[in-house]
Parts: sequence; structure tokens; C-alpha cells
Amino acid sequence: MRLLLLGGVVVLALLLVGWLGLSQSRYGRAMSLLVRMGKVPGPVAAHIGGWQTTTVDRVLLSFTGRHGDRVARLYRPQRVRTRPLLLSGGVHALGIDEPRLIAFAEALARSGTPVVTPSLPDLKEYRITPRLTDDIEDAALAVLAAAEVPQDVDGRIGLLGISFAGGLSIVAAGREALRDRVGFVFSVGGHARLPGVMRYLCTGRQPDGRMHPPHEYGAVILLTNVAEDVVPAAQVAPLRAAVHQFLHASHVDMFDKPQAAVEFARARAMEAGLPPEAQSLMHLVNTRDAAGLGTRLLPFIDRWGTDPALSPASSPAPRAPVFVMHAQDDDVIPDSEAPALGAFLRGHGTPTRVHVTSLMSHAEVARPPTAGELLTLVRMWAELPW
Repeated sequence: MRLLLLGGVVVLALLLVGWLGLSQSRYGRAMSLLVRMGKVPGPVAAHIGGWQTTTVDRVLLSFTGRHGDRVARLYRPQRVRTRPLLLSGGVHALGIDEPRLIAFAEALARSGTPVVTPSLPDLKEYRITPRLTDDIEDAALAVLAAAEVPQDVDGRIGLLGISFAGGLSIVAAGREALRDRVGFVFSVGGHARLPGVMRYLCTGRQPDGRMHPPHEYGAVILLTNVAEDVVPAAQVAPLRAAVHQFLHASHVDMFDKPQAAVEFARARAMEAGLPPEAQSLMHLVNTRDAAGLGTRLLPFIDRWGTDPALSPASSPAPRAPVFVMHAQDDDVIPDSEAPALGAFLRGHGTPTRVHVTSLMSHAEVARPPTAGELLTLVRMWAELPW
């Protein structure tokens, strides 16, 4: 009996040592972050979510890029465990003040990663332009030069881009000024070739030939970008203002239905005040007729989005490893972009890992992960070259 009891104590001790070892490892840090981000329920998850966390303060950084003065927000952990990370969000009028981006940056920083979110003016205006890639490159260089940002021993930075910023971060990492100063790139819901994505948003046909209904949001974003081509010059600004009101209402609809109804009513009122050409397009927006809007925009998309700075598969590939995560059945940037991106990068010698998952909805977590999904993500996140 004493031997059995002693054996039980030894087993418990080994389990405790293993548990403590896991909690202090990079896998433990990754598990803690993903449990917190995925809002995994239960007391064990709550305990794991506290592993290797630290307090965070916020600092506003200012720098001058090639397209003017820029700002960025630094989330600075008290205890630094990794290289700094430039986190570029997707298309949204709130920019670096978007609540989901703030929550993500805060969660990363609590795990010991200095995080910088750059303000990208064109994305705040729902515009996808070559200036964005310049802004990401300039912001990364500014972070590497900033005294306020804790630096890694090898003087490199990680880049993480969400949605369209995912592909653009890969382009920026392949440029000469950054090629040897990037530790890794992580693209969440990014693209390989922008023209193919635009055609999908207009037609529902993915670049690989599969049909999948696109989200109405995508064609509306296209409209803001090709407005100069589809209406007379005097109508461009009022049409964009009305479209921005609709997109604002769509955001409010995520958390305040009564207020969203008021905001959508404003978008319809703005439609009524537009001249006929712009009014007809805005009516398609307000009635959520993605197919009709796509048909109207399709003849014009070849005039926009063909600059190599907007497509990773048209630009020099990074030397740093690239990690690609994409939502299965994504209806904004189709999931066929993930394997296309992987094939292009591997073909140019870039170490690349691609993961397509049903856990996500475009560029955000859609549900708590299963145990198997969590383990897969933990391994992927832990093995980033932090």
C-alpha cells in the first residue's frame, strides 16, 4: 500500500511538473492567448488564460512616412517576451480605434508582445490603394527605429495583417528596405491577387472557378474605389458619403439594432438626394442587391487594383517565413486565395504554412474552438519565429 501511495504521489508530482513546464513554455503562452481570444469557457480555461500574462500600457507614436505624417498606437507590455509586432487592421472607418482591433492588440500585448497598430488613412476611407503598402512599410521601419518600442536582439519585426492588410503586409515584407528586417509575416484572411478577388466580389466566381455567393459588403467597398469611373466627377463625393453612411450603419448593426435602423434610414435619405446616376447605384447598396451592384461594377474593375503593390503574387516574395490563416467559405476574400498564396510563396523559396479553418468568419473568430482546433492553432502560433 505504501508503495502504491508513493507511486501515486510520484505520478502527481510528474503531472504537476509537466503542467508547470507547459505553462511556462511558448506553447503555454500560445494556449493562454488563444483561450482568451477564443473565449473558451470553464474554470480550467480561465486558469490557462492567465498563464504568462502581464500588464500593458499604451503610447501614441508619431512619425513621417512618404505620404505624410502618420500616427500609431503602441501596446507595451511590462514584461517583454517576443519581438515587436506591427498589427495592421482591415477596412474600417474607426481605424486603430476599432474595438476588435484594440481587443486583439491588447490580448497579444498581455502575452508579452510589443504591438504597434498603425493608422492607415486609406483603409479608414474604405480605399485600397498602393499607398497602403507604402504606409505599412514606413510604419514597420518607424517601429524598428522608435526608442519607445522594445526591440528584439536580432533587430527584426513581425508583421500581422488582417483582411486586405494581410496581403499588403506580405508585399511590404518583400521590399528591399524590409526584406532582412522581418522575422515573420502572418496573414489573416489575406489575398494573393487583388484583381481576382474583385472579380469574385462582382460575380461570385472564385479564381479557382468555384461559385460561392459573395458578401454584399465586398461590392460596396468596390463601389467606393471605382466611384470616379461609374459616375460624373461632381457625384463622386456625395456618392461616397452615402456609401460610408451605409457602412457605418452596418457596423452599428453588430451591437445596437435600434440605432442601426436610424443609421440605415439616414443612408436611404442620402440616396434620395443624389443625382440619378449615383442614386441608382446607392439604391442597389441600400437594398443589398450585391448581384446587381456587381453587374454594374464589373466593366470597370480592370481599371483598378492592378498595381503590383496591391498583390503579393505580383510582387517580390519575402525571405521571412509566412503564415497564412484563412476562413473556410470566406465570402469577402475567397478561401481559394490561401492555397494560391502558399503556392506562389513556396515557388519563390519562402517558407510558408497555410491553414484554412471553419473556426473563422472572414477575419475574426466565429465560435469557440474545439480541443483539436485549439491544439492545431497552439502549435501554429507557438512555432512562429517570435
